Amino acid sequence: MGTPMCGIVGAVGLGENPSPETARALLDSIRHRGPDASGELFRKGVWLGSRRLKVLDLRADANQPMCDSASGISLVYNGEVYNYVELRASLERAGHRFSTTGDTEVVLRGYLEWGDDLFRRCSGMWALAIHDPRREGVLICRDRFGEKPLFVGRDATGAFWFGSEPRTLRLAGVGSGRFDHARVLNFLAFGDTEDPTGSFFDGIAQLPPGHLALLTDHGALQSRAWWDLAELGTRTWQTGAPTREERQHILDEAVRLRLRSDVAVGSSLSGGVDSSTILASIRSVEPTRSLHVFTASFPGHDIDEWPIAQRVAEQFEAEAHRVVPTVDGFLEELPLLVVRQGGPFDSPSVYSQWCVMREAAAKDVVVLLDGQGADETWGGYRKYVWFAFAEALLALQLGSGRRIMRSWLSAGDLPPPDALQVIGLALPRRARQAARIGLRRVSSWIGSALRDGALVDPQGEKLRGPLLRQAAIADGRRVILPRLLRYADRNSMAWSRELRLPYLDERVVALGYSSGWRSGFEAGWTKESLRRMAEERVSPEIAWRRAKVAYDIPDREWLADPRVRERLASAVSVLRELRVVAPSKRVQLSPWRTISLACFLEENGLSS
Repeated sequence: MGTPMCGIVGAVGLGENPSPETARALLDSIRHRGPDASGELFRKGVWLGSRRLKVLDLRADANQPMCDSASGISLVYNGEVYNYVELRASLERAGHRFSTTGDTEVVLRGYLEWGDDLFRRCSGMWALAIHDPRREGVLICRDRFGEKPLFVGRDATGAFWFGSEPRTLRLAGVGSGRFDHARVLNFLAFGDTEDPTGSFFDGIAQLPPGHLALLTDHGALQSRAWWDLAELGTRTWQTGAPTREERQHILDEAVRLRLRSDVAVGSSLSGGVDSSTILASIRSVEPTRSLHVFTASFPGHDIDEWPIAQRVAEQFEAEAHRVVPTVDGFLEELPLLVVRQGGPFDSPSVYSQWCVMREAAAKDVVVLLDGQGADETWGGYRKYVWFAFAEALLALQLGSGRRIMRSWLSAGDLPPPDALQVIGLALPRRARQAARIGLRRVSSWIGSALRDGALVDPQGEKLRGPLLRQAAIADGRRVILPRLLRYADRNSMAWSRELRLPYLDERVVALGYSSGWRSGFEAGWTKESLRRMAEERVSPEIAWRRAKVAYDIPDREWLADPRVRERLASAVSVLRELRVVAPSKRVQLSPWRTISLACFLEENGLSS
């Protein structure tokens, strides 16, 4: 009962145990998520399967599924509960005894002690399934932000299946074999890459982040939220930031918990404030740890962050590894990339992260900390300037609005407004639906397969409250963060790596929200509160750097490559054959969306 960073799959309501061939095929389909061990269990119509990547408690008796002999409760689990040491101490005081040193047994015994209330006590990322003989079915649960995926759907017999990847569920006979029309339309029209409640496979959905559900023998899915980002935002927004020392302590504690591992730990590193601050925190928490850092680099281009990242690595005594993604590699690996991603993508920047994870695997660094999540929780996108400005005007705080415009104009960094999101947040729910219907009617490129049927709101449910807070919640819950979390999970798991995100610790998110962001935009900065904390440890060059690159690729150069243009022409033909785009219209869509979508549909054999 150790720590599993793995893949899971299972079913409720089966008439018989899956055949050895079927079980092997299902588990092999997620082998990349857990190459170290596999296991399965069948009991009373419930089948549980697991693939394990060993991170903590590396012994064989930590493999899954695991059972508690006294209660008969069984568990399969993908993820990490970082505060397992503290939870274990609480459980020991309550009389529980442990035979392992990892977090999985803590989850099992925590469920025995606290039931569904366990999850609020956990700090971590997970997708899990618990077969409890006392309940009619299997309890499934997903972490707060959906860092770990959990897909669900029913097969032709009515059995409910769940798993870490949609392709695995397709192998089990779940779904129609067609692509989801609403998802494809939103992707091409808006770049809506990830709906954390759905998938690109018709008939396969996801358990939403922060939710749990009971899958019953009768096929009923009873789902409820156990955590909500909007509630956290309402409770913590603009409550007043703690002192710089208190802020640093909270982030350091999140990093300290995420350094718990029995295998090598490293970090992703760019030249930006987010990842540099994480590296600085690692060094503060564990000054002598051997540390590898990995940076995507594009020599000869303005977007190359290697020189800056190298200086940061030297400052904090980390061994730096340079990773150079190429258009050749992208074209060669595109089919496997879209298969592992479980969906198309908006930009080849996803391939940069893929290459970083592959290099980490080559250096045998199993766990990596990453700066993802800071932009959505500390106000890191320049587009928020306009939300802050509009919020000030709506509140008749004209002085605040003037300060915002003056600061950004004087810095020469005022971005264009994100008109779609501004309008979307401002419109009532019914008006948003009407706008989507109208847009579909006037878009001549849309093919017959996408002309009718349901539409999905790419901004999620309608929110209330201050406009800047609405944008923060929408981006964290639906618009941006779910896409980045999908990229991160699938890229890391494709190479059997574990990615940990300190900025998504609930306490760190609350800290990021506490300033309300507007004062920072008045001063002319994104993430001002984070930058002021960072400048105590990193150089001003890093703390107050305006340029934002992340995993960007040399877009124009790659698009000019004749092989990419050829691939684009072929992709348009594929989408026309599938009636995704109109046959007689010139397609003026994002080339990267077009290429990745066509490849994804072909590789998965999905029809219209």
